Amino acid sequence: MDIRTVMVATDFSEASEPAVTLAFRLARALGARVYIVHVVPQNDVQLMTAVSGQLQSYIKPETLVETYYADADKRLTELVEHAQASDLIEERLIVTGDPVDEIVSWATAKQAQILIVGTHGRSGLERFVLGSVAERVLRQAQCAVLVVPVSTT
Repeated sequence: MDIRTVMVATDFSEASEPAVTLAFRLARALGARVYIVHVVPQNDVQLMTAVSGQLQSYIKPETLVETYYADADKRLTELVEHAQASDLIEERLIVTGDPVDEIVSWATAKQAQILIVGTHGRSGLERFVLGSVAERVLRQAQCAVLVVPVSTT
């Protein structure tokens, strides 16, 4: 398998850090390009809009959402700079929607040969209640998926 395009998803949690690190290491070793994606859940945008709607005299709804996106962009930039991987980045993506749907859709659109995601390692009732983004991505993606646990790096 000739891997030229790596996609890695991050939610900026501790669970996604090893996945991002591994994606950059793998891309560097293979001479591949990296797409890094952060999905802003649609529910979060709706909540921010509702809250700021209640506080209209203090903040405009679009200002709160724009600030959230600007912060996400800054964090992606910091991740790339910290890993000294700016030469590997093809594109940084910040999108809104269902995390699983967006991650899978963008991996397909960008023709990623491998998609790397972190996992929180939940089990039992917690996993049943919260679900697993990594597991759902694994089931739906059309490319190879590497699921990286928190304890790796």
